[in-house]
Amino acid sequence: MTLPIVITRIISSSPLITRLSSTFIGLQRSGALNRGYSTFSKPLLSSRRSILFFLIGPPILYLTTTFTRLLYQYPTTDIHRSHPVYKSTDDVRFKQLYGHWFTARVPYKSLIRPVSAAERIGDETVVKDVKHKKTPIEIWTSALFCTPTLGLEALGIGLLTGNGFTTGDRGKERVYVGQELAHGVFNVISIEEAAEDTTSLVTLTEQNDGVNGKLLGRAVVAYDLPDYPTHIWEVAAKYGAPWRHISGGRHCFEVIEEDGAKDGEVLVRFGCVIDMERVNRLDREKGEDGKGMPWLYVWLHEVYARWLVDGAVNRLRRGL
Repeated sequence: MTLPIVITRIISSSPLITRLSSTFIGLQRSGALNRGYSTFSKPLLSSRRSILFFLIGPPILYLTTTFTRLLYQYPTTDIHRSHPVYKSTDDVRFKQLYGHWFTARVPYKSLIRPVSAAERIGDETVVKDVKHKKTPIEIWTSALFCTPTLGLEALGIGLLTGNGFTTGDRGKERVYVGQELAHGVFNVISIEEAAEDTTSLVTLTEQNDGVNGKLLGRAVVAYDLPDYPTHIWEVAAKYGAPWRHISGGRHCFEVIEEDGAKDGEVLVRFGCVIDMERVNRLDREKGEDGKGMPWLYVWLHEVYARWLVDGAVNRLRRGL
């Protein structure tokens, strides 16, 4: 008896092989294999479910991966209650909620811009125009307002306010106190520039980010929302809804030179604090009701803030 025949008989006598063979023969006789083959042999896009999967699958995958990346890349840290961004126009009327930082590190050279724009004509260099020398905090602030996302917002605001299909001022040339950005929706209320000999220290509030550094600049931008969405939510809250809407808030931009950081890198931060009426104006006799924004709304707001920071950081790194 040859070796292949011996091996074949040993394998065929195995209980496992015998059981699998009997199962296969039973499926073949019942026609299950033929039905399964005909199912898998259909064109890939022959069913509505397949078409729907290929239509919504990629967007869902993109959103999921982008959300995950933003949450990992820009973790939130709490803003200390003593920070100037918590100071509203009326602290008696408004309470401040959801104060968070979103932080990134960028090369310091990305926050430096030349004083003038020039072009070379033949053998001569001709200065076209002399511009304001923007400071690092101005560049960081305008980088966020010049992102494509806020550009679309500004275009929509321009249409709604009758200013045409324009973005308005977004701080491209300079950022200064009293400036109205995006057709007046955002107002620059303060800018602090660090002197060369300053020793001011900034401490991040969470233990994981407990780093001391020199504050190179800070800008605070305020905004007020139209009253009608706040009023609608107050009506709903009066009749039992567990939430109310914000009235406005402030954004803070900071540039910090960290102690012990890599050479040439600085910390840039974007902070958000919102203002909410302490009491429902339609139900004042009940006093403070403790109602805030829905958690999903707050979470989406934070994801959106991360998206803006990511866009601003990318602009800085590309030198835009």
